[in-house]
Amino acid sequence: MDSESTTQIPRAKGVKVCVCSGSLSKNVEGLIQLIKHNMKDVVETVRYEPLPYNVSDMEKLDLSGIDVLLLCHSIENRRFSITNVTDALYDGFLQRAKNYLGQSKVGVIAHDFPEGDLSSEKLSSKMASFRYTQSTTFKCASLVLIGGQLAEDPVQLTRTQRDHLRQFFCAAASQSCLEIIQVMLYRFRLFITCGLT
Repeated sequence: MDSESTTQIPRAKGVKVCVCSGSLSKNVEGLIQLIKHNMKDVVETVRYEPLPYNVSDMEKLDLSGIDVLLLCHSIENRRFSITNVTDALYDGFLQRAKNYLGQSKVGVIAHDFPEGDLSSEKLSSKMASFRYTQSTTFKCASLVLIGGQLAEDPVQLTRTQRDHLRQFFCAAASQSCLEIIQVMLYRFRLFITCGLT
């Protein structure tokens, strides 16, 4: 990779995080509180945005007011079907979010896994299977985690996962020049296309 494609643009303030979920806000309230109280140095604001239930309505969701998107998918609310599988919910949505925001600004947390599935061995096995069967998630998001409940503090994310979440916000705060150009070109094409219809 050449040095131009990895040049970072520093950002004076923290990122503005939008936690999106098809579940009620109370199902991710612990995560929101964790971010608000423990990541103030890298996150300026955090808010909840409900996702529509229908996939077709999700494709129409306006991304223009979002800086960093953190998609939280509860396997209790809807199966573990994020991308590339039957009844996948987010194939088009995650691709559109990646194009509109940039991959460095898209994260996914699949949550509400039973406590028995959260040991490091089982998590490692689940992540390997997730990466293999739902690869679009990993192509569209720079952060992908599997965890337990996110409703209450403490949330069921390991210390390492919380560190990855912080690193994700730091990276989102300083997108590469190449990614900024890609996002601008996508938005310009979108503007031209919408202007012609």
